[in-house]
Amino acid sequence: MIDAVVGDPASCSELGGSLRSHAAQLLPQRQELAERLQGSAGGRLEPALTGPAQAYLALLDTTIDRLDEAGACLQRYAQDLAEVVEAVRRLEDAARAAGLELDGLRVVEPWGVLSTELAERRHRVLPELQQWADRLASQLGRARGVLQHAMRDGTAALALAADTGRAGLGR
Repeated sequence: MIDAVVGDPASCSELGGSLRSHAAQLLPQRQELAERLQGSAGGRLEPALTGPAQAYLALLDTTIDRLDEAGACLQRYAQDLAEVVEAVRRLEDAARAAGLELDGLRVVEPWGVLSTELAERRHRVLPELQQWADRLASQLGRARGVLQHAMRDGTAALALAADTGRAGLGR
């Protein structure tokens, strides 16, 4: 029962890889655009490009960078998520061996009649298992926080680049 750990590491990794692949595919197109724009600007070097040409290149540069960064972040998150999922499985096994259950990332005693010996064992082991669950929840929260921060930053950077690009294009 791993319902508290939402997400599929394989899907996150695949999405991250796809974003990074798209960024890599845009690089040669960016180079080709820069060469064409330089050709139409009389062979001047790229930094001399102004107006719409520079706006297009800047937007493309930001898009490539942010796609690659988002993809890398998703792949790191996928690794963290896979580690937490596996650790939760081990925690669940340990809880079951102690006669306890997981409810999300809370270690709980199941309902039912039990012996004094089992009750003492549960009482002894429950705090340790709950600390383990709390560490996993914290690890998962940190990984999600890093991912959310990166996605917010990337979204803001792309929005700014789009606004700057529109301004450079005179729209």
